[in-house]
Amino acid sequence: MPSIEQLSDHIGVRIKDIDLSSPLGDSDFNFIYQSLVKHKVIAFAEQNLSPEQHVAFSQRFGNCDVHSNNQYLLDGFPEILVLSNDLRDGKPIGVVDAGVEWHSDLSWQTDPPLGSILHCLKTPSTGGNTGFINMAAVYRELPDHLRNSVKTLEGVHCVSKLLNRRVTISENRVNAREFYAEQIEKHPPVRHPLVYRHPESNEMILFASPRFTIGIADIPEDEGQSILDDLFDVLEQTNARLEYQWAKGDVVMWDNRSVLHCAMGGYSYPDIRLINRTTVLCGETTRLQRVV
Repeated sequence: MPSIEQLSDHIGVRIKDIDLSSPLGDSDFNFIYQSLVKHKVIAFAEQNLSPEQHVAFSQRFGNCDVHSNNQYLLDGFPEILVLSNDLRDGKPIGVVDAGVEWHSDLSWQTDPPLGSILHCLKTPSTGGNTGFINMAAVYRELPDHLRNSVKTLEGVHCVSKLLNRRVTISENRVNAREFYAEQIEKHPPVRHPLVYRHPESNEMILFASPRFTIGIADIPEDEGQSILDDLFDVLEQTNARLEYQWAKGDVVMWDNRSVLHCAMGGYSYPDIRLINRTTVLCGETTRLQRVV
């Protein structure tokens, strides 16, 4: 029987006694899925997964995304995005600066995904941790006036850093400004409610992030930025967070609908970090629900 170990008071558990390289029975999978919904971040230690097994486990949750940054997809596996600072022939083999600001994966799309599943293949000697924040808890922690004011508002989400005053562009990314300019053309901004309802836990979720939420629709720009500043102040102060320290073989999945995450950094080449990532898309019954 699988069991869980709490990783923090408000978010995250480690699931024990499950081997993800073997086909999962319905009972074990249901235990995993319910743990994901309840605890929002789930971790498995010492997993020896091939890319095929990583993808197969991911597909139990739904269809997998093929990331738009296709130069860093794993050869032969378009579902797997490589996150790494390693070099081959002097060029990065993966996304070097992935996730260095708080964000929800692909919130800049009209239909954000259910979750992401990372398999750690190599850890640096120092640093490389990942932070997670429980956005249902953050919503509950908002001051009453702020919680009431955002219920009917929509945030504007955009993938390009060129339109976001809260982020910086890494000098480690080759041709970064050209890349982000192309992103604006390929992926124009989209709108999402600032407050969604989770389809399974029924919790209210604050759906905004410093990385991708660049404004608030249909109100003056300065007013919208002021509201986002207030929201992100609560985000930075919350205790509903986890800093996860990776070990080789770890598999970590989070509920992208109710969690922000952030790569904490603290390492540099030739100290190598190598992680494979899949992202699971939502279906009709699993996507976030509008409140109003």
